[in-house]
Amino acid sequence: MLTLFVVEYTHKIMEALDLKRCFAGFLLLIFSLSLFACSSHDDADSEHKNAGKATLSAVGDIFLTDSMLADARQPDGSYSFAKQFVDVIVPLSEADITIGNFEGNFTGMNYSAADGSYPDALASELYTIGFDLLQTANSYSIYNGLNGLERTKSVIESSGMKALGTYVDEKDKASNQVIIREANGIRFAFIAFTKGVGGLSIPQDTQCSVDLLYKDYTSDYSEVDTSYITGVIDAAHDADPDVIIAALHWGSENISEISETQEEITSLLLNNGVDVILGSHSHLVGEVEQRTVTMENGKKRDCVIAYSLGDFCAVDEGECNTSIILQLEFTRNESDAVEITDISYTPVSAVDRGDAYADRYCVVSTEAAIQLYESNYYDHLPTAVYEVMVSDLERINKKLQPET
Repeated sequence: MLTLFVVEYTHKIMEALDLKRCFAGFLLLIFSLSLFACSSHDDADSEHKNAGKATLSAVGDIFLTDSMLADARQPDGSYSFAKQFVDVIVPLSEADITIGNFEGNFTGMNYSAADGSYPDALASELYTIGFDLLQTANSYSIYNGLNGLERTKSVIESSGMKALGTYVDEKDKASNQVIIREANGIRFAFIAFTKGVGGLSIPQDTQCSVDLLYKDYTSDYSEVDTSYITGVIDAAHDADPDVIIAALHWGSENISEISETQEEITSLLLNNGVDVILGSHSHLVGEVEQRTVTMENGKKRDCVIAYSLGDFCAVDEGECNTSIILQLEFTRNESDAVEITDISYTPVSAVDRGDAYADRYCVVSTEAAIQLYESNYYDHLPTAVYEVMVSDLERINKKLQPET
């Protein structure tokens, strides 16, 4: 773990420069003890070197437990989440675009996991560690009512990110149903859907507030809303992107099997031009599939489906919860088409380091934490947490790297 001095010093640099990618460069200096080389979006040499190549990092569900909230609470009543996320700043912020599924609301009061309500400081920290977009179409979209939805979007966007998949009104929907991001000359279109909103029903006069996958979203999740989904994809195509990415809150909790309607939705999206599907909701790491799709015009496209990326940061007392940061590389080829040229992942574990630590809850690099334990580093994890982490890593690697 980095020292408190490093955390505070790097945050001061971040605030002074307001360059998220410079922050990643500074941390790489600390880890590698190499010369400081900050790469900013304004660096002409860096832009030339990376032209035609862009990277995306994605995580699954972002939500906190009451234990994590208590750990982040400061003596003056404010909240600081810096130490809970410092170990994963580099793999998140070094990507050109970073996205995650935010399961909660920023209500400004009554913070608790049960209410799905978190302090605004969490939004600021998520931006600081590298997030650009947060999917808000999920079980928590209207968990605290439409006022909660509206304030959540406002806090996310005032922190420097974009909320994806929820809207305060029709005007907002028309402007923000498709979020465009450009990186190194590659144009990305992001859209998002949820299977439902936690068993709740969206009021008839505010049906525009959340993008849904199913017509029967309050009951059986069996009737896919095909025409609505294709309409959103058409809107994405209208923005003339190189890549379309769909973030989906779907499937069933704690079940990794892929349902018939998930397969139906996958085919619908890919056949209509979506290049990448980023799944969440099951709380488990699922398969990452590469699929070649033949379009009606005979053109072939290579696509990626990540059925579920797991829980990024949720951990309670005595627990270890391992997920992945999915990393995709996109490259413009000689024919001026953009291809997915690399797929990789970084396992990360949300852990309780034990009550001997003043700041005990954090997200760590799984492989690095295992190496520190096995080398008997003084600051290593408790044995029980290490054993769970090793088991988690073996299961995830077997899932994502099956024997052929």
